[in-house]
Amino acid sequence: MTDTNRITFVDAVRDGFRRWLDTTNTASRPDFWYWFLFTALMSVVASTADSVLLPPSAVVIPEDLDTFTGNQIRGILDTTLNESIWTLATLVTAWLFIPTLTVTIRRFRETGSSVILAWAIHLIGPFSAYVLFSLGYAAADMVDAGVTDANAGSLLLIAVSMLALALANLAALIIWIVVAVRPAKSTEPR
Repeated sequence: MTDTNRITFVDAVRDGFRRWLDTTNTASRPDFWYWFLFTALMSVVASTADSVLLPPSAVVIPEDLDTFTGNQIRGILDTTLNESIWTLATLVTAWLFIPTLTVTIRRFRETGSSVILAWAIHLIGPFSAYVLFSLGYAAADMVDAGVTDANAGSLLLIAVSMLALALANLAALIIWIVVAVRPAKSTEPR
């Protein structure tokens, strides 16, 4: 860095990769937000490349939802899973996951927040994706068995669980932003 009090975009990105396993130190707000900007730009570039290079989605949702079958639900889930795993955007996300986690941990550490909270916020996304797909396949099985009064409550529970996971992801994002914008925890007594 050219100046110890000022960090540049390039310095923050270089530092993010250089300290990709460092969870014991801290990250300043510029370190964190420049890294976030880098990951957002990489995501946009990768998603744009995917939209140009990959064929359009094959997901077809029937117009009449009353005739929706379990096989159609499984088909949508399978297509979504296959089309989202083998993309450049997913590879970039996987490549940047650990450095982003460690920058977040360092930022949380600087603000005096829980490192466990940083872990939880980063792991809720992959965890909820797994659970959402599992719930979707379970719903497909119930639809194949026929929606009856006996399993209607289970289907409702699955829908509420999916909504709860979406809200948990939103809450994690809000907490992540609130902690990231906080100033460094002062070590001086007041």
